[in-house]
Amino acid sequence: MTVTIDTTRCIGCGMCAYVAPEVFCIQGKFSTVLTQPEQAQAVRVSTAANGCPVNAISVKR
Repeated sequence: MTVTIDTTRCIGCGMCAYVAPEVFCIQGKFSTVLTQPEQAQAVRVSTAANGCPVNAISVKR
C-alpha cells in the first residue's frame, strides 16, 4: 500500500492525522506521510482517505 498527499489540494484540516496518527502528521500547513502503512493499518488509512474533505489523499494497493 502506497499513500501520497496532494499538497495542492490539502488544507491541513488534520482529520487524517486524527484517524491514523501513526501514518499522517500535520507539518506547517499540510499533512505529510510519516511512514507508508502496513497492511494492519489499511482500514484506518482508507478511512482517512475517504474522509478527506478535499480528496487530497491517494491510496494505491
